[in-house]
Amino acid sequence: MDASRKGSGPAASKLLVIAGALYIVNVFAPWQRLCLADVGCASQSGLSGFGALNLILAIGLVAWEGLGLAGIEIEGPRPLVSAVLAGALLVFTILKVLADLDHIFVFAGVGLVLALVIGYGGWQRWQEYAAGRAGAAPPEGGG
Repeated sequence: MDASRKGSGPAASKLLVIAGALYIVNVFAPWQRLCLADVGCASQSGLSGFGALNLILAIGLVAWEGLGLAGIEIEGPRPLVSAVLAGALLVFTILKVLADLDHIFVFAGVGLVLALVIGYGGWQRWQEYAAGRAGAAPPEGGG
């Protein structure tokens, strides 16, 4: 990759790896909590419902971006795959929080903030992909 096409690639990759790793840890924390006066409290981690899919998306994103940071070349549109994984993680995290809105606990908010950060990193990667496609477009018209 030449210097003109790097853009925000390494910075966005680091952001996605760090936020993704924190998201993976956070998904095991209690996202829902219900306390009854005489019985006690019960909690449920972020893995319930869409949480398992979110965990798979986060692991895939961290692995995908980690390969790029390690310098391993993979054929294909790396920024596009990163943007799709990040966007899907953001959408399914929002759905998870909305579906579990009753008895929500603080770690659901942390997960949502991390998903927003991941979404921003995915948007940066999308911009990089779009800039690369615009630069590689064939000239219109003809000879």
